[in-house]
Amino acid sequence: MTQGKGDEIEMISLDEILVKQKADTSKYKVAVCVTSYNQQDVIEDALNGILKQKTTFPFLIVVGDDYSTDGTRDILKRYKEQYPDTIELILQPHNLGLFKNRKEIFKLCDAPYIAFCDGDDYWTDETCLQKKYDFLEKHVEYIGYQTACFDRQGNEITDVSDLDKLNCFFDFRKENALKNDYPGQVGGFFFRNIYKYMSNENFEAYTEIPVDDSGKLPIISGIIAPIFRQDKNVTFIYRVCNDSMSRQEEKRNTCKQIFVSHLLYQSMIDQLNIKEKMQIDDQLIIIATNAFFTALKSSFRKSGKENWNQFIYIYNYGYFDKRKIRREILRLFLEKIRNRG
Repeated sequence: MTQGKGDEIEMISLDEILVKQKADTSKYKVAVCVTSYNQQDVIEDALNGILKQKTTFPFLIVVGDDYSTDGTRDILKRYKEQYPDTIELILQPHNLGLFKNRKEIFKLCDAPYIAFCDGDDYWTDETCLQKKYDFLEKHVEYIGYQTACFDRQGNEITDVSDLDKLNCFFDFRKENALKNDYPGQVGGFFFRNIYKYMSNENFEAYTEIPVDDSGKLPIISGIIAPIFRQDKNVTFIYRVCNDSMSRQEEKRNTCKQIFVSHLLYQSMIDQLNIKEKMQIDDQLIIIATNAFFTALKSSFRKSGKENWNQFIYIYNYGYFDKRKIRREILRLFLEKIRNRG
């Protein structure tokens, strides 16, 4: 990215990235970003899956532990001792939260390419780093390479991948990014390292946008250039953990949170001087009506007040005319009645 007018930032182009990659003399060709927090039972699976990668180039694993208190740190220290030249370990002095923890990891990802593996997921394809690296070295028209995953809950693993379920084996392009279409899970991300090639000022501005990179990175990258997504081979397992932070969020009503995050995508696009607008009105109206029906169902429960507050926030926000929201709620009410009849 380059500095634009005022405090705005312009997006780095693919051509600029390629020039910087060609001049890059880093020791490592790929940096793997790993986040961890209280994952003592699963973190070894994540690390072992990365360490088993068969490559012709050196890669670096950068682990950021967000002040785990369950023994995860002891495991990470042991792995660091075993693989001192391969693992870079960040032990946060206090809990930063996912966004800031990832930011600190990115600062140490000194490589032309970056891959991701959350601490509760794990890779199953020992050739995936080499395959993705070789492809992007040859196909300079792409900015990234996304692969599919199986879900795992307990000992049960699905036999249909996430991208197969959604029929997503096609390239993720600008139009998909602007619609906030599903890109794939973070464990399949492999991108040209835009974080490294931004100026310090642009890196700070980008990372201050309070949206997680699991959503932000595919949008920005997909706008810059296509992401290859035609590989039907499953390369990793996405672990559905009942006690994980992400799972706890799913148990709660997060309509307001999702609504705000979608609006932040548009704010991000505006800050990057992108002329196009996010095409997310359909998603936002669904979030608004979901907030209403969630609140309605929970009216006589303990969560009722909070759920109604979330709907009222969205209703009064002003993004949509209130009549539009009321009409859509009425339409869905009538549809539910007809379906029951």
